Amino acid sequence: MRISLSNEKVKFYIGDVRDYDSIFQSTIGVDYIFHAAALKQVPSCEFYPMEAIKTNVVGTENILNAAIANRVQKVVLLSTDKAVYPINAMGISKAMAEKLLVAKSRTIPEGRTILCATRYGNVMASRGSVIPLFIEQIKKIYR
Repeated sequence: MRISLSNEKVKFYIGDVRDYDSIFQSTIGVDYIFHAAALKQVPSCEFYPMEAIKTNVVGTENILNAAIANRVQKVVLLSTDKAVYPINAMGISKAMAEKLLVAKSRTIPEGRTILCATRYGNVMASRGSVIPLFIEQIKKIYR
């Protein structure tokens, strides 16, 4: 990844979202954070729900607190469609991360860090991808 980042303004860090100190240090002087770190495999979260909480909820809290403390302009949390009506540990932990972001956004003074979240589903490059379905539907239309 480091090789593909040719812009000197983009920094590459290895760290753990569960370690606040490393997150705090890595967000000094940062303008934007795209928070994609997550334990996202449903079976892993089911077998190890506390790991899902530590990574997806506590990790998100660490990102948000460090971003606010370091006056990062904007944080974008990448969530999942499984947070809408969560029925498993992964969906529940991502829903809690979203709730945490919304609650924290209410406490930030105006003009400071902007917090937002976006939900992605299985769009492409995953076992639940909808792309093959779309391709098949298009093929049927034009046959």
